[in-house]
Amino acid sequence: MFRATRDDTLVKTIEARYGVNLNARDDAKIGNLLERRGFDSVTQLMRAHRGDLPFHASKRRIYISFHIEDIAQVNGFRLMARAPNCQIEFHDGSLRDAVNSTRSTYIKQEIRAIIQRASVIVCLIGNGTAWRDWVEWELGTAYALGKGICGIRLKDSRGKTPQLLIDINAPIAHWGSTEDLIRVIECAAARRS
Repeated sequence: MFRATRDDTLVKTIEARYGVNLNARDDAKIGNLLERRGFDSVTQLMRAHRGDLPFHASKRRIYISFHIEDIAQVNGFRLMARAPNCQIEFHDGSLRDAVNSTRSTYIKQEIRAIIQRASVIVCLIGNGTAWRDWVEWELGTAYALGKGICGIRLKDSRGKTPQLLIDINAPIAHWGSTEDLIRVIECAAARRS
């Protein structure tokens, strides 16, 4: 059971007490961190950090990174926003231009702005996702911007997981119950920097 914690407690104290890395400055106050990440209490933050929070602590702005061949399942995932227990809104766009196309500079600028407004980046992992330059760029940009990052393996996919998700030990769920998908989204929100 977690103890009640004052808002002015330092992050380094919480990290030492619970043996976690919150990806925040040691001298930051936990109350500010909770507000920035959208959690009501340290208990809620710790449950989310462990991947054990089955509900959204607050409304999450989601950017979806995916391979265009998986658009049918992506659209199914987008329907989650209509579920009564989901507090998410999607901010994303699908791309048909190559990363190094003549329009890539403009496209990257626009996508970076969208990712900047999101709190969590969800990579929908299909059979060809790991080899897509845009997915790699979107995940790298989200990581550089300190966004929460998680993966959801699409139904019946056996494709490789994008390397960045492996490198940062991002939470990954298999397509299944809405509750499992919420758990990884909240875990990513808790672990963001």
